[in-house]
Amino acid sequence: MKRSNYTYTSVVFMLFFGLTQAQSVADLQKKYSGRLSWNASKKELKFETSGAINFEDKGTKSFIWDVPVEVKNIVISGNTTVNGGFHTKGDCIIMGEDRKTSVVYGTDIQSWPQKNKIKAATISSFEAHGGVLTLQNMTSLNPRSFHVRGLGAVVHLKDADFIDTRGGSGNHSDGIAAGDGSTVDNCYFETGDDVIKVYNDITVTNTTINMIQNAVPIQLGWGDYPDGAVGTFKNLTIIGNSGRGNPGGSNAIITGRSGKYTVTINIDGLTIDNPTASIVNLFDDKNDGVLEKTLKGTLKNVDIKNIKRYTNQLKGNDELQLFDTKGKPISKNF
Repeated sequence: MKRSNYTYTSVVFMLFFGLTQAQSVADLQKKYSGRLSWNASKKELKFETSGAINFEDKGTKSFIWDVPVEVKNIVISGNTTVNGGFHTKGDCIIMGEDRKTSVVYGTDIQSWPQKNKIKAATISSFEAHGGVLTLQNMTSLNPRSFHVRGLGAVVHLKDADFIDTRGGSGNHSDGIAAGDGSTVDNCYFETGDDVIKVYNDITVTNTTINMIQNAVPIQLGWGDYPDGAVGTFKNLTIIGNSGRGNPGGSNAIITGRSGKYTVTINIDGLTIDNPTASIVNLFDDKNDGVLEKTLKGTLKNVDIKNIKRYTNQLKGNDELQLFDTKGKPISKNF
C-alpha cells in the first residue's frame, strides 16, 4: 500500500534528520530557566516552575529537548508554563497536573516558520521518533509549527487541549499526524490548520474541534501516502463559524488535497454547529478529468444543528454515506 511508502519516508527522515543526539537530564537542568527535578527510580522528570528551554547551539530549534530514552515520564506542574518542545525516541508519557494550567507554550509570533526560514513540517512541539508517546491532562498553546507528530510512531492524546490563539492562517499549527494505532480521546482543538490528519489508521473519541480561521477538522492528505488509511471517530463535535474557505473550500469538515488515494472515514455520533461549514471537499491537481482520490465510509448519528449546505468540490469520488440520529439517510443536496 502507498501508506507504507509514507512510513518509509518518515523513517528515512527520522534517520537522517530527526535522530539528533539526545540531551541528558543534566543538560536540560542547565538549559531550562525554571526549576525542575529528576527522580531516577521513577524515571520521572518534573517541571516545577515556569521557564524556557534554550539549547543555544541548536539555532532555531533551541527550544526542543531531545528526550533521552531513560526518561519515561515528564510531569508539568499546575500553574506552570514550559516554553519548549519535546522530541522522543522511546516510550514516554508527558502529563500535566492540571489540564488548563499545565502548559507547553510556543510563541505569539505569527507565521513563525516562514519568518525563521524553516519548513513547517520539520518542526513540532511534540514529536515521536519511536516508541509510544502519550500526552495527557495538559494544554499545548501556540506551537511554533505543528502541535504533534509521530514519525512512524504511535501517539496517544488524552484529556488535553491544543490551541492557537494567534488567529489567521500561516502558523501551520496542525493538530496530530501519527502512525497506525494512534488515538485521541476527550480532547479539544482550536487550531488554525489541519487538525486530525488521517494519513494512517487513527481512532478519535469524545473530541471537540472548533473551526477557527483556516481550520480543517479532518484532512485526508497532501500526497499519495494515506492510501488505505482509516479514520474511526465516535462522538465528534464540530463548532465554530469559520474554517478554510479558499480555494473554494467552503469551510469543509473533511478535505482531501492533492494525491492519489482511497481513505475511509467512519463516524458514529457527529454534531455539527458551524453555520458556514460544509461536509466534504475533494481537490485534485490534475486537469485530465481523471478523479484520483476516493473518500469512503459512513457517517451515522449525524446531528446538524447549524449548517448551510453540503458542498462537494467534485474533483474526487465521494462515496460517503450519511445518516441522521434516527437512521434516516441524509441527502447530499441539503
